[in-house]
This record gives sequence, C-alpha cells and structure tokens, in this order.
Amino acid sequence: RSAAHAAASASTPDAARADDAPLSHTSRIAREWLAAGVGCALADTLFNPLEILKVRAQQTSRAPSALAAESYAERGFVRGLFVPGLAATWMRGLSYTGFRIGLYPSVRDETLRVVGGDGFVTRLCAGAFTGGLGALVFNPIDVIRVRMQSHECVYRSTLGAFKEVAREEGVRRGLWRGTGACVARAMTLSGSQLATYDFSKRWLLQRGVFSEDAPPLHFTSSFLSGCVAQTVTQPVDTLKTLVMSKPSGDDRGAIAIAIEIIKKRGVQGLYRGYWAATARQGPVMVIQMPLVEALRRHVFGLEYF
Repeated sequence: RSAAHAAASASTPDAARADDAPLSHTSRIAREWLAAGVGCALADTLFNPLEILKVRAQQTSRAPSALAAESYAERGFVRGLFVPGLAATWMRGLSYTGFRIGLYPSVRDETLRVVGGDGFVTRLCAGAFTGGLGALVFNPIDVIRVRMQSHECVYRSTLGAFKEVAREEGVRRGLWRGTGACVARAMTLSGSQLATYDFSKRWLLQRGVFSEDAPPLHFTSSFLSGCVAQTVTQPVDTLKTLVMSKPSGDDRGAIAIAIEIIKKRGVQGLYRGYWAATARQGPVMVIQMPLVEALRRHVFGLEYF
C-alpha cells in the first residue's frame, strides 16, 4: 500500500483500535465479505428500478422511458418497477458482490506482496480474479435475477424460480446458463471498477487533491470508477442478459448472439440499455463504495480500502 494511504488509515482512533486486536485470517475475510455484502445490497436495493429497466431494454431494444411508462401503467411503481427481482438482488449483493468487493483488498495485498510494485495492472488483475471467481460460483443467482426482472417473468417466487429452472432445464444448462458471459462480464466490471477506485484514491491523495482518506474522496473515486466500469463492461453485460434470459431450447452462445447483433445493428447494438445502465451504475457506485468503506471502518473494525 502507498505511504499516503497507510498514513491516512493509521491516523484515526478506529484504526488504532483495530490494530490493537489483530484479527485471524478467517475472521478478517468474513468481516470484509459481510461489510461489502451489506453495503452492496443496500445500494442495489435503492437502484433496483434502474436495473430492471436496463435488463428489459437489453432484451427488447426499446427505450427505457417507454418501458418505465408501460410498467408503471400496468402494475404501478412498486410492483412494476421496484419489487421484481428484489429478493434475488439481495441474494446477489450479499453473495457475489460482497465476495468480489470484500475479498479484493486481501487478494490485492497478497498479489502486491508476491509480485512487488504498486501498479494499476496488479489491481486490475486482483479485481478481475475476485469478480470472475465470484461470478462462477454464484451464477445461478444472476440467472434467476435476470429472469425475475424480465417483463415476461413466469415465476411466482424467487425460490420457486430456482426449483423450476433446475427441474425444467437442468442444473448445469439452466442455473449455470451463460457462465462464460457472466464470468467475462464480472472480470471486466470488477477489474475496471476496483482498480480505478483503488488507484484513483491513491493518486488523488498523493497529489494533494484530497488531504485525507475520507468520504469526499470515496464519493469522487466511486463516481469515476462507476463510469469507467460501465462503459468498458456494457457489451459483455448486454450479452450476459440475453444469454441468461433465453428460452429453454435456445442453445446459442454469447459469441453467436454477438455476431447476430452486430450484423443487424452494428457494434452499437451491444450498447443498448447503456444510458439506463449508466444512470444506475454511476449513482450505485457513488453510494456503494462509501457505504462499504464506512461499514468496514465503523462497524467491522477494518481499515479503509
């Protein structure tokens, strides 16, 4: 870690108390995961309506505003734009997102210890690793969330959806559908988001733009990382949504779908739903990472990222 970051982390009573009682490796990992999981679940809950619109825009190519008006007219705001996929969103936040963000500092620090240096690429690899592994393990939750958020959702409950997909499509072909696209999306998103957030924090501290590792810095770096991550990730995110929401019997993979989209609409077709996604991702990141940082420091006795 940089000297500026270490100094800022050690300069508060909270950090001093944390250092007085060293945590076991298992306890530290559990706290990192839980702090990130709770923070991400809270942030994702606030912006679930925008995630719903992003998914539906990617599936239909219709404008998010038209989709919002239609859902509101049919079922109202709560049932039409807030509740769909909410339980799966909580599951995903506490599991996959908590894992990829929570374990990033430990993976980053161990990687930096082994390879040396303090560069952006190392952070990019650490974020990509936690994102890819988390996506591989928790892929079923992503499948169910996408389907619960679809306009033509046919499942009565989130838990029932897991059972139905496993029974009708099989565990591997159903619940782990689109694993390649999901892992690629997670590695791209997690690597770009966490590396940008982490590196920009240190860069801004070192150059005196901010005087301390505190919420104003967290909000600034969060916004930057959200915009970068969504722009880089959008094509893979679109493919992930389309693969996971395919009807049973459609065996096209992400590459086949990508080729079809590019032939019909050009590369810009892979960016459909981009503005809905960015409208969600920017604010989510602005709230998400400061929440995680605050929970780490003030609730779970950990230092800042």
